[in-house]
Amino acid sequence: IKFVQELSGQICQICGDEVEITVDGELFVACSECAFPVCTPCYEYERREGNQACPQCKTRYKRLK
Repeated sequence: IKFVQELSGQICQICGDEVEITVDGELFVACSECAFPVCTPCYEYERREGNQACPQCKTRYKRLK
């Protein structure tokens, strides 16, 4: 897993927008396995309409509580 400092300013690999910072001040990370850069809207779309898995490593996204 990469350190957040290395990830700041990441670009979403799906739409090209910048990946957001969470309310905790950390970079949004959709996949805890490979940290593939995906913005929140693309992540939410993938959860609703897509395969519910990381586009890079295919790990299934965890269920939202």
